[in-house]
Amino acid sequence: MTAEQSTNFKAEVLQRSQIEDAVWDGFIARSPQAAPYGCSWYLDVVWPGWQAVVVTEKGRWLATLPFKVSSKYGISYVFNPPFCQYVGLFFDEMAEKNATQEFALKKKLVKAALGALPSAIKVFDVKFAPEFDYPLPFHWAGYELRTRYSYWLENQADKQVIFKNFEERTRTYINKAVKSGLVATPVDSVEVILSLAQKKDSYAVDAGLLKKLWAALRQQQTGTALEVRDVEGRIHAGLIYQQFGPKLLHLFSAYDPVLGNQGGMSLAIWRSVELAGPGVKVIDFEGSMMEPIEHFFRGFGTKPVPYLQIKKNDFPKPVRWLMG
Repeated sequence: MTAEQSTNFKAEVLQRSQIEDAVWDGFIARSPQAAPYGCSWYLDVVWPGWQAVVVTEKGRWLATLPFKVSSKYGISYVFNPPFCQYVGLFFDEMAEKNATQEFALKKKLVKAALGALPSAIKVFDVKFAPEFDYPLPFHWAGYELRTRYSYWLENQADKQVIFKNFEERTRTYINKAVKSGLVATPVDSVEVILSLAQKKDSYAVDAGLLKKLWAALRQQQTGTALEVRDVEGRIHAGLIYQQFGPKLLHLFSAYDPVLGNQGGMSLAIWRSVELAGPGVKVIDFEGSMMEPIEHFFRGFGTKPVPYLQIKKNDFPKPVRWLMG
């Protein structure tokens, strides 16, 4: 265990075995950066052997930064875990503080967390939640801040209001799919959806890991998988998503490239919107920086939401160039 003292704060690295699930998950749930990706059960699947910096004051948890150190050719690195749109740093709730107090505290907490990260880490590349709003200490410490975008849709009780706000081409695809007899149905297995991904070279997916994650989502009763089939039973598209608090997050999708122009993927997304209950405030499409995918997601009336990819490479410039 390493430790770093900062003012009245204690920042230390806890191994997975030292972290109590209920304490960790309770902290993540009340954090403004709350996301399923930060939960112990989720990290155990996608980042086995993870550990975390925990910043405390008089025993109270104020910030956490989960990470996993991997090594290749003797180089220690931390990369964003798979099937996690963002992880990064989680703060405790700060409702009782004004803006001046809040950001003064965040500055100290981020510095404390950074100081506790193992010095052996040479490469760091992690995505942070949109709600993480104080990255400057990373910048001052030599990290690179890159802006990325997700796409959020505000949920409403009246689904037809949402539908009317879709772009015309999106509504056309959905209506076309319905008229041709396509139906989006919840299913218990993701095997068929994964088989769609294998038909398209552009999909890079660890099928075994996704199956393990799906099993965990089912155990937590937070996951839904939709298959879109036609009247002949052919599979057109599939979508896997999860609900965490007021957010519904799209996790993985795939479609048959031969049948892709039949509107199956649009119907799957629309069905996920229709099924979103009153407890869902935001549907997070997770998004992409690729223009065609951005264009597709924007057709559903979403808004771009920025979040940060925070990177650092401690190797000399010539070595970084060789690493790409």
